[in-house]
Amino acid sequence: MTYNKHMAKRDDDLEFSLNAPFDDGRAVIDKVPLYLVNGSLGAGKTSVLEFLLQQSDYKGSRVIENEYANENVDGYRLEKLADIVTTLAGDCVCCSSKHALTRMLLDFCRNSPAPVFIEATGVARTMNLVEKLINAQIFNKYELAQSFYVIDAHEILRGIEPAHEIELQAADMILVTKEDLLSDDERLRYESKLSSLPYGKILSAPRGKFDINKMSTPSGLLAFFDTYDGELVVPDNPTYAVLDVSGMKIAAATLEKIWPELFGAYKLRRMKGCFIDDNGVRHHLEATENQIQIANSAAEEPAKIVLIGERADEITREVLSAQLMMFE
Repeated sequence: MTYNKHMAKRDDDLEFSLNAPFDDGRAVIDKVPLYLVNGSLGAGKTSVLEFLLQQSDYKGSRVIENEYANENVDGYRLEKLADIVTTLAGDCVCCSSKHALTRMLLDFCRNSPAPVFIEATGVARTMNLVEKLINAQIFNKYELAQSFYVIDAHEILRGIEPAHEIELQAADMILVTKEDLLSDDERLRYESKLSSLPYGKILSAPRGKFDINKMSTPSGLLAFFDTYDGELVVPDNPTYAVLDVSGMKIAAATLEKIWPELFGAYKLRRMKGCFIDDNGVRHHLEATENQIQIANSAAEEPAKIVLIGERADEITREVLSAQLMMFE
């Protein structure tokens, strides 16, 4: 696991030392609002977080972003919106070092009462994360304000998987993304399945945006956890590959062509990152089973591509280059 810190505004008093003693006397008196953003791989959790951070109520927020792959490729999207963005990379937040996560939260609460957001990986389990926070007595200093679960409309269309059922039951708010990608035939079946779901607040969240007036605080997640008598599920741990493509020239159209081949051959679930085309222009990439999106990238985004899936670790720079040559 790697631990990175990105600061939109420098605070020399903020010490993310995992070994430093915590000074209770310096902690802010009021409980700090804590928000959990979880969801499946590629559903759009970062887009939801971007939207929330642009709201006036969350000015000055701090973010703990958990990247499953050992590379932070989304942090740059949040740095201009939050005062501080920190990253836990290389492991799932509900499996990673408890000390690292709780150390960050304790450092945050001693410096400011501004809200804190935790964006979990697409394989994290909310019940496991809550148990970790309770055991570390985090809720002595934080109030859990809201728990979001982000899900792709196609996942509802296919039928809710057992791993998602408990997540949807526990969430204060379920945000459904990518409904615009449904065909007309799919939409009819989707709406039928959506209307039969036995869950609470379900909102459409196109491109991560939703009606924030529908939020109600505090969260009911801790009360749900108290009554939950099921077993804590061990998250699945797909493999991943991080490819440095800084010396490669990649055409967007070619990348779009090879994605279905890579997806099927290596049983992938996600591809994201940044690449450079023949004209030296950087592009940001987001791909899931149902969609590949390519847009202009920020100049500071590193030219790296992250792949996550059952056999993702078999994909090397050479494998990607060979695939690109075949489809040019």
